[in-house]
Amino acid sequence: MAVSMDPGVDSEEEYEDDLYHHAPFDSNPDDILRELFLHVVRRHESDSSSSDDDDDDDDADTTNRSHLRIQHVVHCLEQEGIWFWRDERFVESQNVALRFAQTQRKPYTHQISSESQTKAMQVPLNFYIFQEFVKPCARWFLKAFSQELVIPNWKTFVTDMKYHFQQVEPLQDGENASYIPILKSADSEKWALSICSIDGQRVSLGHDQAYLFPHTLQSVSKPVTYAMALHREGEAFMEEWIDVEPAGRPFNTQDLDPETQRPFNASINSGAIMAAGILASGFSPAANWKDIVDNVRKTWYELCGNDLDIGFSDITFESEKETAYNNFAIAYNLKGRKGLPRNVDLHTMLDVYLGCCSIEITTEALSVAAATLANGGICPITGKEVFPASVVRTVLSEIMMCGMYNQAGHFAVEVGLPAKSGVSGALMVIVPNVFGFATFSPRLNTKGNSVRGVAFCRRLVDSYRVHVFETLRSGNTGAKIDPRRNGWKEERKHISRMAWAVQVGDVHALRIRDIFLFALCQTAIASPEGLSERMLDLIRASYQDIYQSPVDESLFSDIQEAVKQNPKELHFLDQLTKDTRIQDSMRTLIVMAMFDIIMVDGYATEEEQNVAIQVATLLGVSEKIARMELNRYKQKNKHRSRDMVYCDMIESYDVDVSRHRQNNPFIAELYATSASPSRNQSFATLREELLKQKRVPDKLPSRENLAQQEEIVALRKEVLRLRQKLTNLTLILNDRMSAVDID
Repeated sequence: MAVSMDPGVDSEEEYEDDLYHHAPFDSNPDDILRELFLHVVRRHESDSSSSDDDDDDDDADTTNRSHLRIQHVVHCLEQEGIWFWRDERFVESQNVALRFAQTQRKPYTHQISSESQTKAMQVPLNFYIFQEFVKPCARWFLKAFSQELVIPNWKTFVTDMKYHFQQVEPLQDGENASYIPILKSADSEKWALSICSIDGQRVSLGHDQAYLFPHTLQSVSKPVTYAMALHREGEAFMEEWIDVEPAGRPFNTQDLDPETQRPFNASINSGAIMAAGILASGFSPAANWKDIVDNVRKTWYELCGNDLDIGFSDITFESEKETAYNNFAIAYNLKGRKGLPRNVDLHTMLDVYLGCCSIEITTEALSVAAATLANGGICPITGKEVFPASVVRTVLSEIMMCGMYNQAGHFAVEVGLPAKSGVSGALMVIVPNVFGFATFSPRLNTKGNSVRGVAFCRRLVDSYRVHVFETLRSGNTGAKIDPRRNGWKEERKHISRMAWAVQVGDVHALRIRDIFLFALCQTAIASPEGLSERMLDLIRASYQDIYQSPVDESLFSDIQEAVKQNPKELHFLDQLTKDTRIQDSMRTLIVMAMFDIIMVDGYATEEEQNVAIQVATLLGVSEKIARMELNRYKQKNKHRSRDMVYCDMIESYDVDVSRHRQNNPFIAELYATSASPSRNQSFATLREELLKQKRVPDKLPSRENLAQQEEIVALRKEVLRLRQKLTNLTLILNDRMSAVDID
């Protein structure tokens, strides 16, 4: 059994993609286009082959499946997190697809209707059409298909984010903001998450599309108002009016710096009101607050990639203005102390501030704005600069220290990321140079921050290497994951060096090898069948996979005996791990090998899971990370019901159930729930009992069919190989016939 280094992706019948190792600058441009086309063909055939496994009729609809369309190229992009039809970087390729579909964008708005999009997706695809479709945006297609996007292992990343999202959802702590009536009445059960990478990879999570629910920005608006003023007026002018020091006071304090009479920072109300005044002072005196706020909304629209409308809540604005007594007091205090910039009208200043807080946005749009800031001010889905990098640097530094109200210090230590929260329940978080994300959940803690949003941030940083000081790579991070690394593909060099070190007798490498074998044996013995020959073979295969040589049987036998003496004690492993420094990459390899073993039948017992987690923590892996890795394996097998797992496990129907009942708790459970259990009941009899209870599918594989199924799998793989060969030959023929349609 091979150790799966990417449990988030089904590895069955996967192909090795040459694009990952391709060097386009050393290759003929047409060769690169062929590789891109082959990538789509292989992915389509791989998906079709997987679908075939679920069909009753293996030959059904084969011709239709093999017919490529533009939708298959779009699907390949979506698997990497790119939303083709909502990404301005692909506008020229969109136009090509519309042209081939003999349709076009809407006049004036230039938007694409759902009908036109459907037509374009159904355009039949050959190499000539593919070239025309890809060429205008070739570099982005190449970057996506060759796994060079900032988060290369996107599918696994999304699996992990879903896991954390679901773990946080049950939290019921906190209450809605009560001092603004419309916020008090908001649905406190809403929970949404949206993520956007600096390469435009996107995902949104939430029941009933909560990520498309418009909510007001409130204090999340403050960094952008500050950035606009900073961009226009410059750093020296801004520092004259607003400081950048943590206040150590509530966000709505009326206090100012006693020496300078300035607001402490732009993230508390006094600083944000002053920033709104500075922004307003740059407009004509005739401009009213609505014109200025519309200008701010336009900037937010650009930050969000021109993808979704940025609205305005008149109800929220009026509600806030009716109860803005403290903000009026702050405004008058600012005017009475240092004065206002350019003698801007106090009421205009306050209306602009309240108007910015009342801008409506969705979590999905807010995540793109966060990604724009993470990308140094360049929007990842338009490629346009919204703010200079110098402005973004200042803004991120300010919200890193002051953005989370009176929880800012704890958040900086625990999460270590620039973030800004709002009392509506919105939270915008920036992972510089990687991705941005936004959450929405109206329940707030005592500091005014979203309970679920903060909890998600903590879980993310507990499992991923994204804290700003997580770059201290030589320390033990508990096997935290770097989202920028491409999983097992980037571990090949480390594995080969470790294998070489074992072969030449490196003492440290030999200890790591022993830990590897102890960990796998300790996990296997917790399984219902213990250290059976099958489990030992799995361990041997895992060892061979990593160390590229057979295991030393004498050593392996000694380790088995040591584990058998005290199967529930981890004394030997504990001692080994205390005396040996293990790199995070090796920890991860061992944990994945353990999970491969306990999940070999598609599921793991509670005891197997607990022992595997216990062993992982002994290795120095954080328990949260270990459980997240285990969730990846569960998600990979979630399409297989326990009844199907039961079917897969049956090797023959004429063996005694009692033997398997002792080795497998699920078989025991099925046996116990049968109508008339007998100790000598055969699988055939048990099957009939279970069929009556509808516990298993009608179509169980017969004993004679098992060999036939293996033969079918082999034939399918051969068909896949021949299809790929035929595609290559077709491309060569197409090249020689110039632009002749190969279909």
